[in-house]
Amino acid sequence: MTDLTQPSTQFASHPEAKSRNCYAKKWIGTDTKCQTTLQGLDRTRKGGVMLTAAPDHAVEAIELTTGSPVVSISIEGSKMLAAFELDPSEHKRRQGIGVGAITSKALLHGLWSLPSGGFVPSNALPDVKVQRLRMAPHSAIETGCGFWRVYAPPGTLRSVAFDGPSVDRSVHRAIKFTPIVQRFVLTHESNGTVPWPIECLAREWGVGIIDVEEKAGPRVIVPASPAEVGVPSVYRWWMAELAYKHYLYERAQLVS
Repeated sequence: MTDLTQPSTQFASHPEAKSRNCYAKKWIGTDTKCQTTLQGLDRTRKGGVMLTAAPDHAVEAIELTTGSPVVSISIEGSKMLAAFELDPSEHKRRQGIGVGAITSKALLHGLWSLPSGGFVPSNALPDVKVQRLRMAPHSAIETGCGFWRVYAPPGTLRSVAFDGPSVDRSVHRAIKFTPIVQRFVLTHESNGTVPWPIECLAREWGVGIIDVEEKAGPRVIVPASPAEVGVPSVYRWWMAELAYKHYLYERAQLVS
């Protein structure tokens, strides 16, 4: 079974070790007639994703540190907190047509084949992707000119945080996770310190460490490196969809 907590050549590249010093830091249709603007709380497992509740103090620590709302997700058994920034316009669009989170990686790959702002002829795409896109009119519109993507990610996953009894193990888990988001580790050490070798390793790989036991509020022991930016990837979309799925689930629970 694929370890989805680790980047792969299909989605994103694993970070390269920069230094052992711990201080180291298609085709788009251009036909003008085709350019018309088309304008957890309980434990529930489905499709390999488990939605779980998170300790309030851990959630508050990440929200205060990142400035974004936090949801708790688990991917193939790997639990994490996710700081998720909702896209209000895409959320409104989906609510209007009754569409929730789109977590199918196969469909997301098909949508990834469609650049934003242009048509892609059907005959320029593999048949399997054409069939998937035709089954998702909520995300791609087909006309005589080809497919036009109306899909947009429901928001942006800003960071993830790992919490557990062993800060050493949590740091190693964070290192394995893709750096296209900021990565944090939460520690509950009563003395507010982290062993130097662990702190050194976290600094080398850009993993932040936050002490959540501070009575005055969370304290950043090691700052996280900025997320690696660049061309958005399917993995980035997929992670945002997972966070959105929990956002909707939690919202439904609050309403009911």
